[in-house]
Amino acid sequence: MTLDHITINLPWPDPILFPNRRRGSFRKFQPFIEAARQSGFYAARQALGRNIAGLSDQVPVKITFAAPDRRRRDLDGMLGAIKHNLDGIAKALGVDDSRFVPVTLDRVLDPNKQGFVTVEIGACATHSS
Repeated sequence: MTLDHITINLPWPDPILFPNRRRGSFRKFQPFIEAARQSGFYAARQALGRNIAGLSDQVPVKITFAAPDRRRRDLDGMLGAIKHNLDGIAKALGVDDSRFVPVTLDRVLDPNKQGFVTVEIGACATHSS
């Protein structure tokens, strides 16, 4: 079966992945990058199941950040924090992430205070929830 949209749920990104955070040495940072990439890959594979993604040349993406608290965070920083997750998602879908156009960002507060990120890919990403 071919899917025209996929909803992928990711955990809240590790604080070290936020671009404005001081990270220290590359060796310390690299395991977090790889973990995020794998997390995105496996979450996308789970969302696909045995299906195939039928995606066009431009793949609309809607990303909703459900923050664990009311701390002020800028959207570009949150997008930067999941960059490696998006790389893993693109790999699982067999596309280059440069095809993710347009990208819509939104933020909400997680009532359970855990924090998570929802990535909607394909046709449903252009519609508001």
